Amino acid sequence: MASNRIRERGAGSVRAVSYSVALLFIVASIVPIVWMISSSMKDNISIYRFPPTWVPTIPKAVTITLDYDGTELQSEEQFELEAMKAIWFTWKKMQNDAIGSLGVTGVKDGVTIFKAEMPSYHFTAGRPQIVPTQLFTDATMRLKLSMIREQKLTRFDWTPDGGAYDGPSSPGTDLPDTSAGVLATVNGANYLDGRVLAVTERADWTRLFDNYIVLWQMAGGKDAAYNFPKFLLNSTIVTFGTIVSHMLIGGMAGYALAHLVRGRASGLWTLFFVATIMIPEIAILVPLYLTMDKLHLVNTLWGIVLPHTAWGIVIFLFKGFFEQLPGELLQAARIDGARELAIYWRIIVPMAAPIFTVVSVMTFISVWNEFLWPLVVARKPDVWTFTVALNDFQNRQSMGANVMMSSLIVATIPLMIIIISCQRLIEKGVSFTGLKG
Repeated sequence: MASNRIRERGAGSVRAVSYSVALLFIVASIVPIVWMISSSMKDNISIYRFPPTWVPTIPKAVTITLDYDGTELQSEEQFELEAMKAIWFTWKKMQNDAIGSLGVTGVKDGVTIFKAEMPSYHFTAGRPQIVPTQLFTDATMRLKLSMIREQKLTRFDWTPDGGAYDGPSSPGTDLPDTSAGVLATVNGANYLDGRVLAVTERADWTRLFDNYIVLWQMAGGKDAAYNFPKFLLNSTIVTFGTIVSHMLIGGMAGYALAHLVRGRASGLWTLFFVATIMIPEIAILVPLYLTMDKLHLVNTLWGIVLPHTAWGIVIFLFKGFFEQLPGELLQAARIDGARELAIYWRIIVPMAAPIFTVVSVMTFISVWNEFLWPLVVARKPDVWTFTVALNDFQNRQSMGANVMMSSLIVATIPLMIIIISCQRLIEKGVSFTGLKG
């Protein structure tokens, strides 16, 4: 039986083009995010490998067994120094390999006398302080041993009465690449007294997330420039402080232009605020900095927040939304004796959730990702936002591209959560502002 539905000519082609364009934009948006997530779980060399690999290599947990038969080492401190040299110096030599953790087992007279182990995030966090150079000597490690103990970077278990060693007694001839590299490094080391008895490795997928752990591990160091949680907190304070100021100042200014200022004055004031959008930020950067300096707000969070307290585009959006609200409702409130401030807080604000959401999300995205102004006005690490901190990390040897990718993922999560959770209110708010075509 023939269908009686009327089909518009060309509707199928329009639908195909629409879906194709939408799919193209989805792919173009998802691919960089997938690559960033993948890179955040790689070692620093795999990111630059060509052809690129999308699936990160599972890190290896490597264990070195050293035999101390015939050596003069006796005390716990001597063996601890030996274990630290075997771990830190070996890892420094192989810092570009996908090693998830490195352990050392000491054996003497057939008895396991110590075990030491360190995960990769401790090495990344401690590398600039413990092994900043390729100088590997006993004196170097003696100077760093107290720092390793203080920061608890490497676990050392002294077990002189341990059980008999029952592990492998030879390195073998067909070792994986990582173990073979470790074996060659340790065998060629003249700073170790022990003889290599065996090198073993196993895949440890839990170490894929060490690039995220190191962000918080660095916060415990002495260098304030690595306090990533502090940077996130600064960005949060600046962003939400700006949002609150927009809600208060922008909202009331928009209400005044929509319902209190009459005639040409409303249009002129609106034109004035909208005209401020066309002034480039770089053009007012110097006078703005001088103003903050006169107010003694340089190197403070207030110095970052205050220039964002009232945007012309925010006032314009609020005005457009408030003009759509029924004037009869406001007039009735005035007849009942309500003052304008009470009308705004008790009637307008509860009805304006969509536009408040739009402004909040728009402000969050702009301020959260802002770089230039915080870089200029915040010169001390204590008041850096995370965007300024990432710029500084690029000049530091200890911060590899993989750790930077993990920090970007952490910083992107709040944006994704807010946009996804507020999507309906955003669409509703935009449809009321008159910006929708």
